[in-house]
Order: sequence, then structure tokens, then C-alpha cells
Amino acid sequence: MLLLIRDKSGLAMLFIMPVVLIVISSLMQEFGWSSLTKDPSVQVLFVDNDHDSLGMKIKSGFKGSGAFEVVDSLNHKPLTSVMAINAVKKGDYLIAIVVPKGATSTMRANVRLSVAKTLAGFGLGNPMLVNGIIFRDSVDVTIYFDPTVKKTFKNALISSVRENYYKFQTDWVFKTFNQEIALQMPMYNPPKEAFKEVLRFKEEFPSYRKIELIRNATQHNVPAWTIFAMFFIVIPLTQSLIQEREGGSLFRLLTMPVPYMALLMGKVGVYLVVCLAQTIAMLLAGILLLPLFGLPMLVLGNDLPGLFVMTIVVAMASVGYGLMIGTIAKTHQQAASFGSISVIILAAMGGLWVPIYLMPPFMREVALFSPMNWAITGYYSIFLRGGSLWQIAPQAFKLFIFFLVTVSITGIYHKYKNPFNN
Repeated sequence: MLLLIRDKSGLAMLFIMPVVLIVISSLMQEFGWSSLTKDPSVQVLFVDNDHDSLGMKIKSGFKGSGAFEVVDSLNHKPLTSVMAINAVKKGDYLIAIVVPKGATSTMRANVRLSVAKTLAGFGLGNPMLVNGIIFRDSVDVTIYFDPTVKKTFKNALISSVRENYYKFQTDWVFKTFNQEIALQMPMYNPPKEAFKEVLRFKEEFPSYRKIELIRNATQHNVPAWTIFAMFFIVIPLTQSLIQEREGGSLFRLLTMPVPYMALLMGKVGVYLVVCLAQTIAMLLAGILLLPLFGLPMLVLGNDLPGLFVMTIVVAMASVGYGLMIGTIAKTHQQAASFGSISVIILAAMGGLWVPIYLMPPFMREVALFSPMNWAITGYYSIFLRGGSLWQIAPQAFKLFIFFLVTVSITGIYHKYKNPFNN
């Protein structure tokens, strides 16, 4: 306890660094790509060389989505294709869309031809409908992307453009059919209503709570960086173990009539308290601090006992890992370098930074063996799914076994390797 209190920089790293990381990471994620679901923030250069229905429909679709800000002029001048391409090439804008000249007339011609051919199959062909119509190639609406744009975002934008186009095309085909049938059959009374979609997609997020909670930057970053902070306790813990060896404190402790594992459990108790204090600080940051920056407030799960148990087993796993590294490492440099790098690797591999479902298949299998993956899965069950102690039991059991294994390795290494030889 005294060694820990005297390590002011180590304590700052354990408490201040995770809070700063939570705030910065949440701000970057919430007001970065995820902000597309809220306020218009991504500017899209839009060049309408068509000046007809199709260009106006695509433009209104972007404006109505609420995810983009349409820019059709630069420096108080109407935007041209060359200006848009140069702006994207320089990196001033990420996206530019160019609707070609005659796009609407091409679409109308192709739709009328398709309708004529279909009606001809029913013996309702009207030569006047196709008189003078020449089938043209498909319309190419060109989208220019900055090379830094992520592929997932690019695919989402292209899908959005296609969806708006297909809606417009379907409505056009429906109107053309009605008009031609009305000409062929005077008794036919076309419906006044426009074509309506018969299939809609409804999003739901099944969970154990009555009110659905969607994952956001806060709900992810608070548990993720809490786990990272608890495992980063390996740095001060290993420094304490090595300092005890080098200063002779461990030798004096071993003269006491108690087993070595009892001495280890004393250290475990101290650092468990530190981990609990870290968790409380992180949760308070998510509840009180993040809303001050305009971020969503952290919503705790339905089961506080489950949250407490999950925190205890994560803390035990992190302390056990620190004891093992500190016992095996021979110098401060070895402990600090290997401890920090291994924690970062476990965090990356466990899905704290990149979701597991975005990893290659091989990495997904490897991630299942990371204690940080067990920890984040357990916290997700509590924070997002509204799970209880029973839902987190598998992850909690794995973390407890990890603690037992690391402490056992520590004890075995101490027994067969005299720590004072170095």
C-alpha cells in the first residue's frame, strides 16, 4: 500500500488516463461517423447537369435523409464537374456526385420501351407509345470519393443513392402503365394514389430490458476503457513486486511464518480495492462527465449485483496477470515493456477497439481466448442487453479461472525459481 501511494505517476496513469481516454474516444466516435444518424455533418458536392426530375429527386433524397449537407456552389459560383473533381482531389471534400445531362430523358425513354414491350405481350401494344423512342444505355451517375473514405461508408452511400433511384423508377413505371392502359381501355379508371411500398423494415434490438438500449459511444467506451485501465494495473503492480525484491522487503516478508501465497493475497486485496476505485471513477465519468460534452449518459444495467460481480472477476483477472508478469520479469524495463505491450495486444485482440465481427475469421477464433473479450462481453450483457448475473456467469467463470491459473503460475515460479538469484 505504501509503495502504491508513493507512486504518484502510476496512480495518475491508473485514474486520470482512462477518464481522458473515455472522453476523447467517445467524442471522436459520437461526433465522427456515428453522427451521420443525427445532424447533417458530411458535405456532399452535387452537380446536376440533368436539370430535370431525376437530378432533383436524387438531390431532395440527400437533403431529406438528414445525414448529408448538399453543396451545389463553391465561392458563390455554380458547381461544375471539373470544380467538384478538383475539390475532392485536393481533399477539401470527401464526396462529389455528378448527374449527367439527359439522365431524365434517358430514363423516361427506357421506361416507356419496357412498358410497351410488356403490354404487347397482352395484345395491348400501342405503336404511338414507342414511336420515335430509341433505347439508350443505362444512366451513369458518377460518385467521386476521397481515398480516405472508409469502404463501409462508401457502400452505405451508394446503397442510399440506389434506394432513392429505385423508388423513383418504380413510381415512374407505375404511372406509365396506368396512363397507357387508360388509353387502351377507356373504361379503366386508374388509381389516384401513387405506388406505395408494401415492404418496410423495422429495427429492433432484443434484450432482457423492457426499454431497448442501442449501443452508442458511451455504452461502449466506458466498459472498454475500464477494462483497459484495470489490466493496465500491471505496470504499478510489477514495479511494486520488483522494487520489493530489489529493496529487500520481500526477503523480510518471507521470514514471517506465513506461506508465500498469503503474501500474494495481501497484495491482491490492495489492488482489488484500486480496481474497484477505478471502476467507480469510470462509471461516474460516464454518468456525470460525458453529458457535459454533449454525449449520451451512461445507462447502467438492471442488475447491480451482476455488475459488481463482473467488476470483481475482471479485477481479479487483471491483478493475477500483473502478479504473474511481475514475478517472472527480472527488471523494471522487462516488466514495463512486456506488460504494457501485452495489455495493448490483449485489448486489440479482445474487441475493445475493433468489434470482433469486423475481424477476419482467424482473428475471431483467437479473440475468444482473450480475457478482455470475456470481460467486454460480460459488460455488454449488463449494459446493453439488460442481462443479470446468470447471463454473465460463463464470462465471470472464465475470468475467475484465468485468475487462478495466473496466481498458480506465480506460486509455482516462485517455488522453483529463487527470486534473489538476480
